[in-house]
Amino acid sequence: MNTYIHRPIADVLLNAKRKVVILEGARAVGKTLMAESQLVPAGFSYETLADMNTFELAQHDLSAWLKSLNLPVIIDEAQRIPSLPLEIKETVDKIASQGIQFLLTGSAIISRSGLDGQDPLARRAQRFTMSPLTQGEFHHIPGSIVDDLWSAEPNTNFEQETPRAELYDLMAAGGFPEYSGQYPQYEEWERERLIADDIQTVLGDTILPDEKLDAVIAGSILSKLLCMPGGILNASAMGDSLALDRRTVDRYISIFIRRFLIHALPNIRTAPNRQSFTRSKIHPIDTSLSVQTMLSKGTDPLMSPVAYGNLLESFVINQIVPAIQWSQTHPDCFYWREPGNHPKEVDLVIARRQQLVGVEVKSSSTIKRDDFKGLAELAKDSRFLRGYLVYTGSKIMRWADNLWVLPVSALWNSAAFTR
Repeated sequence: MNTYIHRPIADVLLNAKRKVVILEGARAVGKTLMAESQLVPAGFSYETLADMNTFELAQHDLSAWLKSLNLPVIIDEAQRIPSLPLEIKETVDKIASQGIQFLLTGSAIISRSGLDGQDPLARRAQRFTMSPLTQGEFHHIPGSIVDDLWSAEPNTNFEQETPRAELYDLMAAGGFPEYSGQYPQYEEWERERLIADDIQTVLGDTILPDEKLDAVIAGSILSKLLCMPGGILNASAMGDSLALDRRTVDRYISIFIRRFLIHALPNIRTAPNRQSFTRSKIHPIDTSLSVQTMLSKGTDPLMSPVAYGNLLESFVINQIVPAIQWSQTHPDCFYWREPGNHPKEVDLVIARRQQLVGVEVKSSSTIKRDDFKGLAELAKDSRFLRGYLVYTGSKIMRWADNLWVLPVSALWNSAAFTR
């Protein structure tokens, strides 16, 4: 029997101050189990619009249905009724009580339109995203690795190496609770088939009402993306390789983001009004999706240094970015790249209040001075606070100019930082 793993984001939700809280995240990421295990015992009632009877009752007379609920209430799969946020706005505006009244969860981004094109829950709701389990959660590490990277003191006495094959298994198992918990029990062909079936299920589901999606086109674009984890997207080149126009590629990428299959890191150098998917780094929401897709296309990441390195970058991103949700820091996430004949790049830049922390990922167990060139260039920015080079070696080392060498295992070991 699998033991339930405490999700720290639940504690954040329970301490939210606004009347409406929205929790979005991929299918099978553990939202329902968390609700039943951590939120219902705290006093929430539970309704799910995945149940057809409940869905039809709510759709028939949404106002009356909302009035019949026992508050505070969790409404699961809330994205299925686009008018729900507007109706909840009308309801909570009449409620004098403070604190959470409605917790909406969704397997896709819940509608932000309905009030002359504006978000009806603006200034009434707090939004959170639930990701697959991080290794920190698996190991029950208190606090957030984001806060550690931001302000804790790395422990130079820490030493722990993660063997290459073991690290590969962590990336292949990923963080979806059901799959990762049973990963060692599956045969290789079963793993590939399970992930392929899960992807096809998500692409075949009507998660968002009236969303038009061709499963064949979606599958071909998504496979390309999953086979290039951490790649900077060139939508035009991808369209050319698939005989699709760029607008089609962009539209499907938007769908994948709304369904939490991938996430895009914008370039911090690019002005927001010029930012597009083409300027973004694309990461799978979970490295298990990329591992099995690569294998199905004939690339073994364990045997390919380039594929392994790309996969490790996404794996590190997926340990850090989700932990923002339960951090005290709550920074924004970017990557950084300067163009030119010899471009400088940093894989992850977390930014808050005119301060930057950079994270560069290397799949080597040894470090050379040249490995710091991207971080060293970023350190010239007056906002620079710290930089980390995450590698597959065993020791934490201090470099010059607030730069640190960090074993990947430090991202989920409480002994790696002094708080």
